[in-house]
Amino acid sequence: MKHRFCTLQLVIFIFCSCLATLHAKELRMVTVDWAPYYGSEMTNNGVITVIVKAAFQRSGIQSSVKFIPWKRALKEVESGKSDILMGAYYTDERSKTYLYSEPIYDIRVGLVALKSLGLGHYTKLQDLTPYTIGVGRGWANSDEFDQADYLNKKGATNQILNVRKLFKKRVDMISISYDVFRYEVAAMATHTLDEVVFIEPPLQIAALHLMTSRQNPDKEKVINAFNRGLAAIKQDGTYDKILKEYGF
Repeated sequence: MKHRFCTLQLVIFIFCSCLATLHAKELRMVTVDWAPYYGSEMTNNGVITVIVKAAFQRSGIQSSVKFIPWKRALKEVESGKSDILMGAYYTDERSKTYLYSEPIYDIRVGLVALKSLGLGHYTKLQDLTPYTIGVGRGWANSDEFDQADYLNKKGATNQILNVRKLFKKRVDMISISYDVFRYEVAAMATHTLDEVVFIEPPLQIAALHLMTSRQNPDKEKVINAFNRGLAAIKQDGTYDKILKEYGF
């Protein structure tokens, strides 16, 4: 009995030590500027940043965020240079390298075209083969769309460039979050939403997650701490209050 008691004490001590180590350091998060969800020049770095930090704080963890190009962000987290990638869609391919959190927020992702193209609906992706489609390099849209090598997809380093390319008719349509597209057009002086059509159906309704490398020795502790905090702020109304405060 004494041996079992000592073993239990040891397990509790190790568990508490791991938590103390996790809480003692500031988690380093990285992501790309992606208004209206998060960005280096947005108030408090945007609504998703506020939600994520609040969830970590509820679990007693402090976090910081750095905004860098998307592909670099992926590499930094994979290599362990940064702890967390904030704001990523789930894909089977990524899940081999990264461990995901619970969903943070759902985003509608789809195709947007000028009304002059005369296309408002498609039945299957093969219907889109005649068109040039602007996509963000390294961005996930849907597994089916991303793997559709038969489509004529033109990559750009960020989605703002794709919006500009669409209005300049350098591509026929672009794949983008509807919220992002509306935000970017609202900031333009020369274009309006009346010029475009959101092609049905959307490619997917995609959830945003946090990701950490599967090589991260603290991966389960970090993700579990975030998930607990997220559940807590949803339960007490903090989550909805943040969304409302930022116009979502």
